[in-house]
Amino acid sequence: MLETAYNAAGLSNMNQSSPSQGPGARGTVGVLLFVVGCLLSTFRLIYTAPGPAHLRRDEVALRSEQRFFALGTQLPARGVIGYVGESDNRGTEDYYLAQYALAPLVIERSPNHPLVIASFPNSRPVLPENLQLVRDFGNGVLLLSNKDAR
Repeated sequence: MLETAYNAAGLSNMNQSSPSQGPGARGTVGVLLFVVGCLLSTFRLIYTAPGPAHLRRDEVALRSEQRFFALGTQLPARGVIGYVGESDNRGTEDYYLAQYALAPLVIERSPNHPLVIASFPNSRPVLPENLQLVRDFGNGVLLLSNKDAR
């Protein structure tokens, strides 16, 4: 009788676990479509990517390395060097190219260092009074010393 009351209330199967059901056909198809899409994307990347024999150095980076080469021979192998340059967007590009060409030196856009690089390829240099010319490498590249820096 008690069992009949539980059955009527729907409580008889409460302690019994229902058989676990897998992802089903829709879930399997979804996973397979996802995997196929990933494989096609990877294949496209591998097929369209240039091989190592086809990679060329960027001409701008190459010219920058040539522009800063003589300067790099006069600088220490490691450390932090100051930098001053043109103040427009072109000056920002020159700053990053100088960092690239003179790595592993750290180039900080500040004149508050004992040695300071000046890069003015498109204009005449305008230098703070505390900076003195050490050497002009041509093409707008100067090495300066800061008499106030320690």
